[in-house]
Amino acid sequence: GTNGKTTTAGMLRHMLDKAGTAYFSNRSGANLTSGITAEFIENADLLGKPKKTLAVIECDEGNFPAVAAALQPRAVIVTNLFRDQLDRYGEVTHTRDLIASGIQKAPGAVLCLNADCSLTASLGWDVPNETVYFGLENISSDAVPSVSDAPHCLRCGARYAYRRYTFAHLGDWYCPACGAQRPAPDMAVESVEALPGGGSAVTIKTPEGTVSFDLALPALYNVCNAAAALTAALTMGWDMDICCAALADFGAVFGRMEQLTVGETSVRIVLVKNPAGCDRALEFLASQSEDVLPIFCLNDNAADGTDVSWIWDADYESLLAARQYASIGVYGVRAQDMRLRLKYAGADDAAITVYDTADDLAAAVQKAGKPVVVLPNYTSMLTVRDKLSALAGGGRFWE
Repeated sequence: GTNGKTTTAGMLRHMLDKAGTAYFSNRSGANLTSGITAEFIENADLLGKPKKTLAVIECDEGNFPAVAAALQPRAVIVTNLFRDQLDRYGEVTHTRDLIASGIQKAPGAVLCLNADCSLTASLGWDVPNETVYFGLENISSDAVPSVSDAPHCLRCGARYAYRRYTFAHLGDWYCPACGAQRPAPDMAVESVEALPGGGSAVTIKTPEGTVSFDLALPALYNVCNAAAALTAALTMGWDMDICCAALADFGAVFGRMEQLTVGETSVRIVLVKNPAGCDRALEFLASQSEDVLPIFCLNDNAADGTDVSWIWDADYESLLAARQYASIGVYGVRAQDMRLRLKYAGADDAAITVYDTADDLAAAVQKAGKPVVVLPNYTSMLTVRDKLSALAGGGRFWE
């Protein structure tokens, strides 16, 4: 899926760690065919046979057809689908079709699909695979998205209608023309309550009964990630009590709501790489009750996608209409583009500081005198996180 792969894979690993189950995983995030192949080689004996019988593999959408054909996975999670890296994937329906091609090559895999995403849910149409859906019940947003990544029915082409939205094009969707609609989720998130400190108290109705747990990570999209992980865990026959306990103390994976302490400064790193994910990060930023220093980082390297026009589709206007910041930082190869975007969204240009190097950014963090929220895209996240993690006494992102 577009968003949530790394966090969901991390949740699954933590469940297995809690259970004491042996496995291997591409935990560094090397999710192309080359990285996955290297992980299997590293975990093979001299005869080429796996040393362990269980693997948690994060896979890039474009590489999924080849990986699915080679591995024949027992379960496949698809988290969601949004526009992302348009220069690489083109329209989001093309990404959906790549995943569908991979599913065709793995007919024995149980599909764990997001019912709230029409693109993702449609992957369960007309396939022989067993399909299990997860989704949010009775949880809605008052905000109606101005732009949808999936406005039209994949069966008949008519425009979808919604009984409720959760965020972006996710929600209780249906087609008034042909009757296609959101499937009832087998794993239904029935309630989410905010906890002091940023986590959530979550209740999910499962085929085996209702489970409740505290999720350590903030934000509604991490509740979706937790539901996806629990759906796969149930499919694999893992112990639900152990899995829920694992979610209660699961810490963020690198750069995904990760929290660091640099000197006396609290830092939160929130990866953003497309409009839908960025809007969720901006909602989190706007929800902070205390004054913070936001730092927006933007690169256009190959791994990011060289087209950064997506920042004009993200809703910085709502953030800056809700509050103004005494100081804002920008960093990266396309820092000036980011500065211009924020200026047009309503930021005071005089309040924006451009950091020329990661060292300059780190120095600003150390003397901020307030919490810092860093919102980088992928390669800028790797650079900034390495610098800040070293100052915080931590390791590299794969450690």
